[in-house]
Amino acid sequence: MKGFKRGEMMIKLLAIDIDGTLINFERPNISKKVKNTVMAAKRLGVYVVLISGRNYYSMKRYLEDLGIEEYGITTNGGIVLDLKTGKAIIENEMKKDIALRVYKKLEEENIPYSLFAGLNVYVSEKHRNQPTIELLAKEKDNVIVVDDMEKFILENKMNKFMFMDEDHTLDALRDYFEEKYGDCVNVEYGFEKHMEIYPKCLNKGMALEALAEQLEIPMDEVMAIGDAENDISMLEIAGIGVAMGNAIKNVKDHADYVTKSVDEDGVAYAIEKFIIKKCCNEDGEAV
Repeated sequence: MKGFKRGEMMIKLLAIDIDGTLINFERPNISKKVKNTVMAAKRLGVYVVLISGRNYYSMKRYLEDLGIEEYGITTNGGIVLDLKTGKAIIENEMKKDIALRVYKKLEEENIPYSLFAGLNVYVSEKHRNQPTIELLAKEKDNVIVVDDMEKFILENKMNKFMFMDEDHTLDALRDYFEEKYGDCVNVEYGFEKHMEIYPKCLNKGMALEALAEQLEIPMDEVMAIGDAENDISMLEIAGIGVAMGNAIKNVKDHADYVTKSVDEDGVAYAIEKFIIKKCCNEDGEAV
């Protein structure tokens, strides 16, 4: 694990990943303990932001469940949303020539993929019944079928590709994309058997830093919790980076602290340790 970068500063901004951190696929609802602990942090004046590879519509139920009304960070940091206005205050896009090359390679290999652009998810007619789309639809994503994907890419801002296959196929594709376009894009597992490609100028850490700057909160007063490769950038940049107990070793190596697993309410445990106990005395009163 990396060493702590902060002293006794109080946390003012808390960023939490969703899948594998806040919830898992077997338990798609936020546990009572985690919800109560997040709400307690909010009552102490901490800004709480959900930061995910998901798009807004897929995140919405969790934002509402936690009463988060200020900001949300979607698409691996591609979009920072002002939830009160519904408008993006920060949006990064993939270069069109790179997006076209990624699209053509995935088509050539017959890999089912979805494309994240703005608040929506787009899929070609050919791949509309892929397992990933079924998952996205279940999670209330706004999935739109596109007749001509190449034309769509040329005419719109692209934030991220997501595709699903067996690990050996995904690993081979990662090697290919990193060799060809590694200076322009990140290629990472978002969760099991799902890989994501998004521009270098777009990651959770950069988006979190931009939001903290807008809120005038120093990074040593920011805490981030995550479990996957796409969380590493925010774990590194936050004053306290917390890896879930179910995270892979590479993620844990980039964290300040490893909490319990998602099944053990690791988010609640970390909030209690670094926020609630720091802000309250032994009688539970604010200090």
